[in-house]
Amino acid sequence: MSPRGSRARAPLHDLRSGRRRLDGPTSSYLFRVLRLTLGDELSVFDPLAHTEARARVVRADPHDGELDIDEPGPSVVRARRALVLVQSLSKGDKLDAIVRDATELGATAVVVARAQRSVVQVDGARAEARLERLRRVAEQAARQCGRGDPPEVEGPLDWSRALAEAVSRASSASLGGAFCLHPRGAVTLGPTLVDAITRDGGLAFAIGPEGGLTDEELSEASTAGFVTASFGPLVLRTETVAAAVLGAVRVLDGD
Repeated sequence: MSPRGSRARAPLHDLRSGRRRLDGPTSSYLFRVLRLTLGDELSVFDPLAHTEARARVVRADPHDGELDIDEPGPSVVRARRALVLVQSLSKGDKLDAIVRDATELGATAVVVARAQRSVVQVDGARAEARLERLRRVAEQAARQCGRGDPPEVEGPLDWSRALAEAVSRASSASLGGAFCLHPRGAVTLGPTLVDAITRDGGLAFAIGPEGGLTDEELSEASTAGFVTASFGPLVLRTETVAAAVLGAVRVLDGD
């Protein structure tokens, strides 16, 4: 078995034991990109059922591969707490990068929000297509980093609805804290985040668009239970904030 094969992971929906033919993209990834060969072992996971299993390559065809899958069990690599991100719509491919980073850093859900100053506004079919794209980004990032439970991606929702959805998801067991990141924050994030993590509950973070949040949106965040927090004197770009705050959580959690 190649060392690369032993570390490889691939998402498979409706995961069950036995022989499984692979679709074209999965076959290409395993046998063209990772160069797995006959007999190599890998891990496969179901991102919806949060299950995973070991599998062996029985046909290493980059167009039509096949695996022999063991009995699935609960995913081994899972987030230790609910970690929910509200991210305002952003232009270009920024949102893709944010969802990718959030997945790698342990977010359990990303709720895309429509903010008043969002440069991009999508509705209807375009919104659904964007959402499906972001879900694929999360699944691919989970495959890359070894997670068995990619975050759920929802939206776009209006700002106030997105905040309520985030609090609901973060407090499924208990809520450790909810923070709206803003340069004019009432508190500095660092000490407040340390205190929230010691409470061992879910966490929610809300981030505005490139143009920032309006006073009305900041007020709505406060009403929803979010503490407005800053990074001190630093003003970060919207695509930087999520990685900064989620990275801090992972370090403080001891991961």
